[in-house]
Amino acid sequence: MKDIELEYKVVGSGKSILILETGIGGSFYNWYPFIQEIQEDFTIVMYHRAGYGNSPVSKELRTTKNIAEELYELIDRIGITEKFVLIGHSFGGLCVQQFSKMYSHKIKGVILIDSTSYNFNKLYNLDIPVMNSLISIDKMVENNMENSNKSKEELNIKFKNMIVEYENTLPYSEAKDYEELITNPLFFKTIAKEFENWGISSENILELGDFPNIPLIVITRDKAVSVKAFVEHDIPVEEAILYEDTWRELQIELSHSSKKGELVIAEGSDHDIHIDRPDIIIQCLKRFL
Repeated sequence: MKDIELEYKVVGSGKSILILETGIGGSFYNWYPFIQEIQEDFTIVMYHRAGYGNSPVSKELRTTKNIAEELYELIDRIGITEKFVLIGHSFGGLCVQQFSKMYSHKIKGVILIDSTSYNFNKLYNLDIPVMNSLISIDKMVENNMENSNKSKEELNIKFKNMIVEYENTLPYSEAKDYEELITNPLFFKTIAKEFENWGISSENILELGDFPNIPLIVITRDKAVSVKAFVEHDIPVEEAILYEDTWRELQIELSHSSKKGELVIAEGSDHDIHIDRPDIIIQCLKRFL
């Protein structure tokens, strides 16, 4: 037993249950507009991984294996006994891949939304020096450890625009909860620890063998949109194209994980498909009703 009391919210009135695994450094608050569109059709369970929001920091390594075990115990504690749909965005998708292989008997279907691949190292072995100087795993660990060494006041200043945005869209109490999340140095230490363990996590997933024979929908971003966004952030266009071509290959590979797998391309969307093209995710979800 992990014996950790994770923060969660249950929203909606539908008969079908949907469990959401958010991306690295994200929160369920970012998903509220999307959740509002599906709450009549689904009962949605949103939660914060250990070290996020009001979920306490875990002493366990931040691997997808430990994260999956913690989620399984949360599901048991809530009392969910029927099969559910499991959604994972970005790194949350890597966590979902792990969970699906460990607990396939619990799952009705899986939707991976622009998910991190278990073969993510292919991206960082590319000849993309400018991009790697900005978004390599080591760089992400470094950036988040720097934030973890800042004071609450310094983080409040750094993320003021995001705090104000949520103050304008969330009820007061939840806006304050978000402010607590984004100004907590331990939150950023947790993110760094998740990044640090991507290699171990990928090995854990591969060691579990084949993906179970359950419905799998892999929704991925529009290459042209993402290339444009990278170039606007001073990434050389040839690096951006190479990266996006490889990202798409990894998404296709993920869609082939299950005999019941398929790939859906979210045209006009960058990485945050639940914001850019929520309609596509909703169309996919309706197949499980």
